[in-house]
Amino acid sequence: MSEIVADLHLHSTFSDGLHTPAALAELVAGKGLRAFSLTDHDTVAGHALVPQNPKVTFIPGIELTATHDGKEVHLLGYYINKDEPELGDILAKIAARRTKRLMDIVDKLNNAGKVLLDKDELAEDLGTGSYNRLNLARFMVKKGLAQSIERVFNSYLGDSSDAYEAVNYLSPVHAIKLIHQCGGVAFLAHPYTNNTSLLIPELVECGLNGIEAFHPSHGVSDVKKCLDWAVRFKLGVSGGSDFHGNENSPRKILSAGLNGERLVDFLALNPSRDCVIA
Repeated sequence: MSEIVADLHLHSTFSDGLHTPAALAELVAGKGLRAFSLTDHDTVAGHALVPQNPKVTFIPGIELTATHDGKEVHLLGYYINKDEPELGDILAKIAARRTKRLMDIVDKLNNAGKVLLDKDELAEDLGTGSYNRLNLARFMVKKGLAQSIERVFNSYLGDSSDAYEAVNYLSPVHAIKLIHQCGGVAFLAHPYTNNTSLLIPELVECGLNGIEAFHPSHGVSDVKKCLDWAVRFKLGVSGGSDFHGNENSPRKILSAGLNGERLVDFLALNPSRDCVIA
C-alpha cells in the first residue's frame, strides 16, 4: 500500500486511550496526515476538545460496542452529529452499564480472594476514561498485581476467566440505525480481529455502509478478503491504527490507514460532503 495519509481509528483518554484529544491531534499533524477520526468507545465527549487545524481534516467518529450471539461486534460511525439527542441518551445508558459491568468484575475478583481492589481508588484513577477491562488492567499493573496488561488478561480478565461479565449494550442493527440517525455512515470494525466477517451480508441488509479493511491486526489475506467484501456489496473502505497510546503495541499511528486515493473515496461518502475539504 502506498503512503498512509489518513488514520480513521484512534482512541483518547475519554475511552481507553492514553492521549488527550488535543495531544492526538498534535501527533496526527506531526505525522503529516491529512485526515483523522477520533473513534472512542461509546462516547463522543472528546470531540469538543479536538483543536481545529486547516491542514488536517477531522472526521467526528465513534466506535459502538454491539453484541450478536454473545460476541462483541464493533461498529465505527463516521460523520456523526454528536448533539443528536437520542445519541446522548443511549450513550448515557451505555456508560451506566459499563460502570456496573466493571464494578461487578471487581466484586468477583475481590470475592475470589485473588486480589483486593479499592473501587473508589479505581474510579479516581479512571478519570475521564471509560469503565472497561483495558483501563482496569492498567490499574492492576499500577498496583503491582501483574507485570503487564497481557498478564492481567491471562490471569484475571480474559473472556474465559471466572470474573468475566458479558457485554450487552446494543445489537449491531440498533448500532447501525443509531449511526444513521446521527447523520453518519456505519462501518464494521476489524472483522478479522474478532471474527465477525460472516455477519457482513446480514449487516449490509440493515444498512452497513462500509468495512474497515486496513487495521494492524489484519494480515495481507485479511485485507484482501475485506476488499473483496467491499467490491461484492459496494461498501466503502476505511482503515486506521486503532491507536491507544501503548508504547509496546503494534497499533501505532501509520501502522494502518488510508492512502490518498482511498481517502478521496472515503470523503465522498460524507452525507454533507459539500462542506468537506480534503
